[in-house]
Amino acid sequence: MTRVALLLCALVLAPATAAAQSQDCSRLPTSAQRARTCNPQQQCLAQVERTLKGPALESGRRDCQRLPTTGTCYGPETYNPQAECRERARR
Repeated sequence: MTRVALLLCALVLAPATAAAQSQDCSRLPTSAQRARTCNPQQQCLAQVERTLKGPALESGRRDCQRLPTTGTCYGPETYNPQAECRERARR
């Protein structure tokens, strides 16, 4: 295809793609845990130390050390992705 044909295809398909994406809110779940920045290693250690004892605790601590110190965690806050999608579509 020539550059002109590719440009024309992009111009024709872009609005259709945007419209299709805005109408797909129903495909999203109605409940999900909100993403937040955190320290996955520290989160893991806190959970392991709350729930395990003895040799299992030591093993859990070693497993937690393999995790990164910065990243994304999910929860405990939840939200409705469908509702947020519909709100963005109204704007």
